[in-house]
Amino acid sequence: MRQSDSTFRRHGFIGAAAMLLGSGIAAAQPPVAHWVMPDDAARDELSEPARLRIRHEIEAALASPALRDATARRKAAGAVLLHWPLRSLRDDGAGYHGISNYVDHDPAFPGRLRDYACGTRTYDTENGYNHAGTDYFLWPFPWLTMDEGSVAAVAAAPGVIVGVVDGHPDRSCTMGDRPWNAVYLRHDDGSVTWYGHLKRGSATTKRPGDAVDAGEYLGLVGSSGSSTGPHLHFELHDATGRVVDPRHGNCNAEPERWSPPQPYRDPAINTVSLHAQEPQFVGCGTDGMLDVREQPNAVDSVVPGTPFYVLATFRDHQSGNPATFTLLRADGSEFARWQYDLADANLPRSFYTATAFTWRHTVLADAPRGNWRFRAEFQGQSYTRTFFVGTAEEARTDAVRRERAAVGALRLPRTSD
Repeated sequence: MRQSDSTFRRHGFIGAAAMLLGSGIAAAQPPVAHWVMPDDAARDELSEPARLRIRHEIEAALASPALRDATARRKAAGAVLLHWPLRSLRDDGAGYHGISNYVDHDPAFPGRLRDYACGTRTYDTENGYNHAGTDYFLWPFPWLTMDEGSVAAVAAAPGVIVGVVDGHPDRSCTMGDRPWNAVYLRHDDGSVTWYGHLKRGSATTKRPGDAVDAGEYLGLVGSSGSSTGPHLHFELHDATGRVVDPRHGNCNAEPERWSPPQPYRDPAINTVSLHAQEPQFVGCGTDGMLDVREQPNAVDSVVPGTPFYVLATFRDHQSGNPATFTLLRADGSEFARWQYDLADANLPRSFYTATAFTWRHTVLADAPRGNWRFRAEFQGQSYTRTFFVGTAEEARTDAVRRERAAVGALRLPRTSD
């Protein structure tokens, strides 16, 4: 499969105007721009010879005396349940992922697609590869998130390491047969999980034969091997080596293996944030010679009279589910309030695995100083980002005050003798 020409292109606003609610509220502009994730922005390819080689290496490792002894002590009466295979290493509570592709259950190719729910959220290639795993991509700013090492792949179940591969580069966006960085685990029911496309130099220091617990760090989500964008390729094989889709559905009779079950679609806002300039997205993380990454231009404070941008990023974004956005002054009163629906963007499709929208605002020079809030409400959930409105000096003073307050809160209370 050749590399697609699709990238995260900036789209000017071409839909309906944002809705203003209430009276005396500052004018809220329609989105200045929006971005949508192309279908092929987080894909991979392993040739059948490469897959056979990996399976043979796993079989050889399991036949070695050390792993034979380690796995012989670990038996399960039934199928091992799987738990969420990612963990954010940031402490901001923001979303960080989406799902681009599931296992393809239609053995024909090319363009013959059927995921576990009988949809087409998967892919195959002209050379006969039918996608054999689940792709969890990073969103937003995937290349920057990868470079910062913000999201880890973790063990989906307790097990024993049967293989660790590291050292391969992270930015090979063209399809082909490039080797990836990966960790392979054998579980107590004999199944084996693959964790592919790990960031170079990030794989666990544990070696084959070492035990791991569910949720234990295996490596950072990256884009090594043939991979069009940073993502974790998670793949499950049963004790015979057969690919198993751990998601039960109308087109997959296998029992559900995820605990709790993962939804087919999981609509949410991943992040809300403020930016001094429009954020810049990129397609591949290299221009052919140099590493490139997104430029968020994010800020935590706004100087009155200076334009700024608010950004909302979505996963599994479906038309007909409007989001409500509010800018709140320091006293809690509304500065601006508007609604937006994906349908307003007049795009060719009603569903995208990931989107991003920016709006431009300016607060007046006499705007009240203090901590303002950018709040979004979507699908019954509320998301809030606090930012400071004031001069640069006032922002520095406020930052020092908050830092001192945080340090004071960490101090243990004094006790009497």
